[in-house]
Amino acid sequence: MVAGSLKRLASALLLLLGATAVSFVLGHLAPGSPARLLLGIDAPQAAVDAMNAQLGLDRPLLVQYGDYVWNVLHGDLGRSYSSSRSVGDLIADRAEVTAWLLTAGLTLSILLSVTLATLAARYRGTWVDTCIRAFTVASIAVPTFWSGLMLVRLIALPTGWLPVGGFGETLLEHVQSIVLPAITLGIFLAPMQVRVLRTNLVESLGSGYVEAAASRGVPRGRLLTRHALPNAAAPAIAIVSVQAGYLLFGAVMVENTFQLPGLGSSLVLAVNQRDYPMINGITLLFAVVVISFSLIADALSALVDPRVRAA
Repeated sequence: MVAGSLKRLASALLLLLGATAVSFVLGHLAPGSPARLLLGIDAPQAAVDAMNAQLGLDRPLLVQYGDYVWNVLHGDLGRSYSSSRSVGDLIADRAEVTAWLLTAGLTLSILLSVTLATLAARYRGTWVDTCIRAFTVASIAVPTFWSGLMLVRLIALPTGWLPVGGFGETLLEHVQSIVLPAITLGIFLAPMQVRVLRTNLVESLGSGYVEAAASRGVPRGRLLTRHALPNAAAPAIAIVSVQAGYLLFGAVMVENTFQLPGLGSSLVLAVNQRDYPMINGITLLFAVVVISFSLIADALSALVDPRVRAA
C-alpha cells in the first residue's frame, strides 16, 4: 500500500513537471511578442529588442524554462508583464472567486447527478428515465456559454433577483453572483455523471446481493439508497476525478460569460497579452488542482470499495 502511494505521488510529480513544460513551450511558441504588445505596434525594433532582453526573453528557451522551474521551487512565480505585480499575489487575489465557482458548481453537479441517476434507475424504461436521458444528451450538446446566457435571459433579467455579472462586495452579493454561474457549471458537468451513475446503479440493482435483499421485502427505494448507490459510488468518484480538467475548462468559460474576476478570466486576458509568467502560474495551479483531484479520488475509492484498497 505504501509502495503504491509513493508510485502515485511520483507519477503526480512527473505529470506536474510535464504540464508546466508543455504550457511554457506552447506559450512561447504562440505568435505575438510580449514586448511588442507592451511598447505598442509602432515602437522601434531596437526598443522591442531591449525590452525582450530586460524580460529575459532573448535567452534560449531551455535556459528560460530551467530558471522558471528553479524559481518555482523557491516559491517565486515571477512578475506579471502587464502589471509588474507578483504572479503569486495576483493569483491569490483572483483565487477566491474561482474557488467559490468550482465548489458551488461541483457540489451542484453531484447533487443533480445523484438525484437524476437515482430516479432514472428506479424508473428505468419509463417516461421519467426517457426525460432524464434526453436532458443529458441536450446538456452535452449545448455550449456552456449559451446555457449561461439563457439563464441570464430567462431568470436574471425578468426577475432582477440575481446579477448578470460581477462578484459583488458583501457575502450576500457573492452568493447571489455565484448562483447562475454555478448552475451553468453544474449543468455542464452533470450529464456524464448521470449517465455513468445510472448505468452502475442499474447493474447494482441486478446483482445477487440486491436481489437477495429484495426477496426479503426491502423496499425498492431503500435498495437504491442503501445497497445499490454505495456500490456504484466508486465509478462515480472516478468520473468526477476525470472531469477535473473539464471542471476547470468550464470555469474559464463561465467566468468569461458572467464577467467573474477569477483565474479563468485572468488566464484568457494573460493569453491575449502574452503575459507568460501569469499564464504559467495559473496553468501550474490548474495542474495541481487536476492532479489533486485524481489523488483524492483514489483515496475515496479505496474507502468505499475494498477491492481498490486491496489493489
